[in-house]
Amino acid sequence: MNKTQMFQSVQNYLSQFGEPDKKILNAIEKTDRKNFMDENKELAYEDKAIPIGHGQTISQPSTVARMLSLLELKKTDEVLEIGTGSAWNAALLGKLSKKVITLEIVPELAEKSEDKLKKLKIKNVEVKQKYFRNLKQKFDKVIFTAGISIKQEKILENFAENHLKENGILICPYQSGPLIILKNKKGKIQREYSKENYVFVPLILG
Repeated sequence: MNKTQMFQSVQNYLSQFGEPDKKILNAIEKTDRKNFMDENKELAYEDKAIPIGHGQTISQPSTVARMLSLLELKKTDEVLEIGTGSAWNAALLGKLSKKVITLEIVPELAEKSEDKLKKLKIKNVEVKQKYFRNLKQKFDKVIFTAGISIKQEKILENFAENHLKENGILICPYQSGPLIILKNKKGKIQREYSKENYVFVPLILG
């Protein structure tokens, strides 16, 4: 699969949920996935998850696009990403919002991500090596790039209560299952689920 074919695959996938967000498609088109891969570069344009080492993957492009669309991103948003990984998703978030803090607990991945973002002159994305439960501030949008188990649902809901601004949205996958969509409406957290299912690497809580 080449870059054009990958882009078409993403567009086709999003189309089943309605009119694809042109801003997301534009960000994916202009943010070359290959630039965020150290190995398996020949697979950069496959519409599937690819291993990047340390038990992590660079997520499937169509899945990334779906999660970004569910976040309803605005250029004024301050965004938190839990799980930097390759930094490709963080770079996309940077194109679609005002400010991104992305957390990565694997030192090697965090350092590589910082280098890649700096090299590509993406200045509104900050990589931090810390666990998400140690944060204090609130965000407009939050996205988890690793999956939780059913036992971890309460941790997720508590995090949303403490760290989502009014009208904020949090997206988090299960390790296997639908995407969880939490919304802060007048101080109360509302829960929704995607109709489609996915598979993700496990979230490391720390």
